[in-house]
Amino acid sequence: MEKIKNRVIAALTGSIATGKTVVLDYFRDNLGFKVVSADSVGHEVLKNPEIIGKIGETFGAGVIKNGEIDRKILGKIVFSDKAELARLNEITHPAILKKTFEIIDEISKAHPVILEAAILIEAGWHKYFDTVMLTWCKPEIQLDRLMTRDNISEEEAKIRIASQMSFEAKRPFATHIIDTSYGIEVTRFTLEKIAKEIL
Repeated sequence: MEKIKNRVIAALTGSIATGKTVVLDYFRDNLGFKVVSADSVGHEVLKNPEIIGKIGETFGAGVIKNGEIDRKILGKIVFSDKAELARLNEITHPAILKKTFEIIDEISKAHPVILEAAILIEAGWHKYFDTVMLTWCKPEIQLDRLMTRDNISEEEAKIRIASQMSFEAKRPFATHIIDTSYGIEVTRFTLEKIAKEIL
């Protein structure tokens, strides 16, 4: 994948429940950016019969229901075991990356684009972007947001957070840190400054 020259393309990442969606909404609704979500592309890729077949072979027929991937069952397998997650990523990541860049290539002809990808740095995709934004918030806020959003216990929320690459490990790869601890009214000043820089 080549970087697309002379077009405004940035990437946004951050751990679960650190405010990525709120940040993206602001970029889209107030600053004129189009947003591409790697997660949404991933959902599309999981409907691909070839990918469904490979996942079934790798994780067993139990992860397929009515010809589709049961994301809840698959999630239970991969979120509790990093080796299993790596196996899933080997199947899905190349297809997600290819499809994502096809979409970005098209949209960026007319609009500035932000790619949102939770696993941007883990997957090594950050290297395709000059601007990499990383969301962060205070750990206790992150925990509370996740428990509330997904209606899960504190223990479950801690397991999910621990299964991801830490903020400290991601930080060296980011060109901009976005602290969302105090809500969008405070965060928007940072976002407007970033937009000015990259546009």
